[in-house]
Amino acid sequence: MCLAATGARRDARACVLTPACHPLAHQHVGGTVTVVGRVKGSPQGQEVHLEGPCGGDICIDRSSVQRDYMSDVVEVVGTVNADRTVTEMRSTDFNSDMDLKLYNEMVLLANGGASSIF
Repeated sequence: MCLAATGARRDARACVLTPACHPLAHQHVGGTVTVVGRVKGSPQGQEVHLEGPCGGDICIDRSSVQRDYMSDVVEVVGTVNADRTVTEMRSTDFNSDMDLKLYNEMVLLANGGASSIF
């Protein structure tokens, strides 16, 4: 599950801005981002952890949402907090057998050198 700033292009040399594994994540504090990942374990109160395609851990604050995830792979749109957690605004369930590494490659292409075809 990688995180990309909504509407912004990013350097395609690294996993797309996953808070746990990208050195530029701090630049998106307060910004709206989209993250995709596999749910790790069971929710702990209002907190859920996702594993991104990079293997990084993304902590999702779900205190402002009521809907449960219906799949173990989800896309979350939310705001990056100072501690690099993401406060969820909305989410979309993806197919459980989705290939996250392939998805990440597509995001890298879309935000990098091949952006003109997307």
